[in-house]
Amino acid sequence: MSLTNLAWAFAKLCFRDSPLLHAIAARAIVSISEFAEQNLSNMSWSFAKFVVKHMPLITAISASSVSRLTHFLPQNLANTVWAFAKL
Repeated sequence: MSLTNLAWAFAKLCFRDSPLLHAIAARAIVSISEFAEQNLSNMSWSFAKFVVKHMPLITAISASSVSRLTHFLPQNLANTVWAFAKL
């Protein structure tokens, strides 16, 4: 998903823009049910990298992840757990 790639790219480049991150979070919450497991992992990792604690997004990612935990690859699960621990 391009939204996740955008958040990941900004995190990887250490380019922090709070209004942009909040806009990404708002859009992600609306479409979270369409996210694949890797997208959920990458989105949580991106926000943790910036230490942006956007609770509505974290709640949405958590709720969406719980029902699909058995489908997560080990790396995606590890990244998501790390992100939640960091936040």
